[in-house]
Amino acid sequence: IILEYVQGGEPKTRSIDLLDLRPDTDAIALVEEIQKEEPLITASCKEHIIHLVQRLQEKLGEKEDHKFYLFKVLKAHVLPLTNVAFNKSGSRFITGSYDRTCKVWDTTSGEELRTLEGHGNVVYVIAFNNPYGDKIATGSFDKTCKLWSTETGKCYHTFRGHSAEI
Repeated sequence: IILEYVQGGEPKTRSIDLLDLRPDTDAIALVEEIQKEEPLITASCKEHIIHLVQRLQEKLGEKEDHKFYLFKVLKAHVLPLTNVAFNKSGSRFITGSYDRTCKVWDTTSGEELRTLEGHGNVVYVIAFNNPYGDKIATGSFDKTCKLWSTETGKCYHTFRGHSAEI
């Protein structure tokens, strides 16, 4: 579970690990235990968290045989991809490439929304800012990182240095 909150005017997130959750786990007891350790879970949101845990348990208990199939083939870049990243909602994704660009895509339609151009070498790391997804960060072998607008494709800022890390 990822908790989102605002502290000092800044949006923040905190993760709660539920890797040991099983369909037969007592959801109420689990949430009460988490609540003892996590001050962000107040009495007012406790019922909502219990409901979320119970929904996760239902999913864990499903015995569906999931079938995967080829949904779409996209001709993304002239040169090979280096990576792909989805925004938090999964509605958009970005691709980085050896062709020195990053492309923004609509996940459902497969439509290319825009191309982010400006790096002088391979784009080897890409990321959306979470939870909003309104900015994209790219890192390149040209020793720069760039911060872009997801909506307009405009580059806000270029960071230069010996190691461009996001």
